[in-house]
Amino acid sequence: MPEAPRDVWIDELERDLGQAAALRLLANAGGQRRVVPKRASGSRLVTEVGIDVVEWLSARFGGTAVDIPSYEARRRQDRAAELRAAILDAGLTAPTRSANLIAAEFGVTAAWVHKLRTQMRREGTDNQLLLPLFDTTPR
Repeated sequence: MPEAPRDVWIDELERDLGQAAALRLLANAGGQRRVVPKRASGSRLVTEVGIDVVEWLSARFGGTAVDIPSYEARRRQDRAAELRAAILDAGLTAPTRSANLIAAEFGVTAAWVHKLRTQMRREGTDNQLLLPLFDTTPR
């Protein structure tokens, strides 16, 4: 089953304003649909998440409703990404770490690690058909 898409804008907010700002937004408005004001000043949202966050949100989403992911959902997405990174780091075709070790580290089953490894191998093969391993443009 494919992983749910991440809310990329949260990553961008964190990159621009820092982790504390992103966590403040998730802690105070996570899991909610909120209308983002066109102007930050005077907004009730400012008292909840800070002027810096509301100014950033207003520049991007001003006047529209935004679904803010919950902190827990965000944590699960990050953990799933960490698991995939560990599988990739161990190797997809000749793993240097067993599925049992990775499963124990992440609190999942070895069967799930095998399934993800197979899926990632397939995705890698599909991507290799689209992008060559080396630059083949003439110089």
